[in-house]
Amino acid sequence: MSTSISARSGYRAAFIAALVLTAAAWVRADGPFQPAWESLAKHEAPEWLLDAKFGIYAHWGVYSVPAYQTEWYGKRMYDKGEGKGKGGQNSVYRHHVQTYGDPSKFGYKDFVPMFKAEKYDPEEWAKLIESCGAKYAGFAVVHHDGFLLWDSKINRWNAGNMGPKRDLYGDFVSALRKHGLKTIATEHHLRTFNWYLPGSDGFGVLKDLDKTAKIVKDAGYDLADPKFADLYWNEVAGRRYPDFMAEWQAEVREVIDKYQPDLLWFDGGDFRGKDSEKVVLDLLAHYQNSGRAWGKPVEVLNKLAGNGQWNFPENYAVLTFEEGRDRPAKFDRPWIDDMRIGDKAWCYVEGQQYKPAGEIIAGLVDRVARGGGLLLNLSPKADGTFPDAEKAVLQEIGQWLKVNREAIYGTRPWTVQSEGNEKKLIEANGRKWTFRRCDASDIRFTRPKDDSCVYVFCLGVPKQDVRVLSLGRNAGHARKPIANVSLLGSGAKVQWTQEADALVIKPPASVPTPQAVTFKITF
Repeated sequence: MSTSISARSGYRAAFIAALVLTAAAWVRADGPFQPAWESLAKHEAPEWLLDAKFGIYAHWGVYSVPAYQTEWYGKRMYDKGEGKGKGGQNSVYRHHVQTYGDPSKFGYKDFVPMFKAEKYDPEEWAKLIESCGAKYAGFAVVHHDGFLLWDSKINRWNAGNMGPKRDLYGDFVSALRKHGLKTIATEHHLRTFNWYLPGSDGFGVLKDLDKTAKIVKDAGYDLADPKFADLYWNEVAGRRYPDFMAEWQAEVREVIDKYQPDLLWFDGGDFRGKDSEKVVLDLLAHYQNSGRAWGKPVEVLNKLAGNGQWNFPENYAVLTFEEGRDRPAKFDRPWIDDMRIGDKAWCYVEGQQYKPAGEIIAGLVDRVARGGGLLLNLSPKADGTFPDAEKAVLQEIGQWLKVNREAIYGTRPWTVQSEGNEKKLIEANGRKWTFRRCDASDIRFTRPKDDSCVYVFCLGVPKQDVRVLSLGRNAGHARKPIANVSLLGSGAKVQWTQEADALVIKPPASVPTPQAVTFKITF
């Protein structure tokens, strides 16, 4: 299929610019990294990220307007035959027809003017994130729907040109840096090609293009309209994947050059396919060499996607697991879990409930004890505000971190990582970590870099003596005798005895926080 010249005229300049940028000449050459995996793998994780432990990002965009069920609303609203719900119709499609009309009359593009972010205050966001104890932050600068949340010269479907008509990401980056926080840009766009089409697997793969084309055209969906092909990017509208990759790398490079993020995160996609790997390698080499030129260490997160494949070779970058999916209990490389704060979706949806602070804190401690970190996802409303319940959870996390900060930031795993029943932490057929059932019997350990002490966490408030088996006299893990045990955030004297099989700690009558408590063991 081909697209008419008139239909392409609206985005011709940006598209040609994207194609030009595919040339190797745009790759920053004044640095040590070449566009090859063996060269990129020589990059080491920056110390600031290993010390930070806790970051924040958000899913926010056009999909926040309908605020129904999922950030995949734009795909599912067109797929009436998905086979979920009444009459073989998926509930998103049914909701869309009932609320906005048939997708042939009200397409996803028609939500764009409704995404106004009229109450968005990046300074307020930055203060909230600083107060909750996160050390770096950002948001999904573009999700699968392809709408860009920055002021872009590459594609007209962006927040500077439509909807809010302001540079949402740029304003946030400025506010974060004012508060001394590092920045992250998360990119979910590689899956956009064919993503909207009914029958697509969400990674751009179609079983039958001709059948899909007939469904879309017979229904009169705007997905097939060449006028909107630069938003919907699919084969039915005549788009080609190599051209999509050219625009994709131009957009990501624009974010890199314009905002200089400290950290880049990519959602799953075909990063090592025959039509994508060279573009991806050029982009990553450009980013890592740019970091050297900027005089600051930058990092890439390497996700284990839902299909069980790493985006990049496993020996490259800091590994990241979606909500701990398929992560082993012990890992000898730096890693981070990203996790949503809501129970229904990554974006804001009506009726969503939020994880309690104690569950998130327990998960943070467990990850830090194992050598990892947490990237917590927030879900702001379309107008740019956060639900009060979500803010309350963040405030509790911040209060806990103020008390226990020395046992989290800048620490490293101890000889022993955990004590307690780990089986209760694994759900979803053994694939996913959860921390809803943690209590004082779950014990975790961290240490400062100078090994001057050991921090012992109880992932709940202990009501009786705490027995730490790894610090018994005969355990052999402590190189020196214990001199003192104290409770972080409390001036009360802690009673303890070191027995042959365990360090026995009698907790004070009152504790400084209602979630996990931390004992400091000095030698």
